[in-house]
Amino acid sequence: MTPTSTDAAVMAGVLDLLGELAGDWEYDGEVVPATRFVADLGLESLEIVVLGTMIQHQFGRLPFSEFLEDIGRRPEAERDITVAELVAFICEHRPDPTPAQEG
Repeated sequence: MTPTSTDAAVMAGVLDLLGELAGDWEYDGEVVPATRFVADLGLESLEIVVLGTMIQHQFGRLPFSEFLEDIGRRPEAERDITVAELVAFICEHRPDPTPAQEG
């Protein structure tokens, strides 16, 4: 899949969402595509599941359970994912390639 302007819109949407939530996670750094969910943001598994639910609300139903299972099969040192990896997953699996309408 080649990058499109929609991919940039998905990245922007995810970064906006994470920026809003970062205060709840007591994270005061800048959230960027290379930000890792566990090592940088300090998220625990329940928070990642909640984040997945919020992302699905914004981008549509996604196969998050399979995504998390795949991550769980990785060697422990490779289980952390970046914002960019999450955006790539969303772009690959979203049901409608257009961003959700603000409303």
